[in-house]
Amino acid sequence: MDLLEQYKQQNPERFREQKSAPMTDAYGREYSMLVGFVIRLSGGKIRNAKQANYFLLGIAGIIAFISLILFLRLIGVGTGPDTSRVVPIAGPGNEIPR
Repeated sequence: MDLLEQYKQQNPERFREQKSAPMTDAYGREYSMLVGFVIRLSGGKIRNAKQANYFLLGIAGIIAFISLILFLRLIGVGTGPDTSRVVPIAGPGNEIPR
């Protein structure tokens, strides 16, 4: 019997799969890992799951708004007529009309 097998027999609890405990608030309600991450990352400014949810909702709204602006610019909505016309290049034989 090798050393690892002997250790497994002496300490079987160390080799069982352990699931991480779900994050809970003071009332025992579970919430997601993302909410817990936001609470820890805020450094104490976000104190509970409700504030973290509002913060995440605000971030999602900001990202959606920026995405909408970028999408509308991509398809050309809101651009003036000057951006779509061909501008002649000045050069010999190609004088710009005045």
